[in-house]
Amino acid sequence: MVKIYKKVDLTGTSCAGPIGELMGLMDEINQGEAVEALLKDEETKNMVVNWAKTVGLKIFEERKERNNFVVVVGK
Repeated sequence: MVKIYKKVDLTGTSCAGPIGELMGLMDEINQGEAVEALLKDEETKNMVVNWAKTVGLKIFEERKERNNFVVVVGK
């Protein structure tokens, strides 16, 4: 099981905002750690997932939670 380094609520940001936040956090985490990101819509979730795969990160989990989406991304 992956260790969650931090949980972040990114529902107040859109477009590239969540990716920018996650980029900074990815520099802080170690191998085997991840960040759980709460995102406001499916479009933003898809952008984050595509970005993570493009830069070689792992998607450990994707789920819908109430009206938001959760993505667990890490190394």
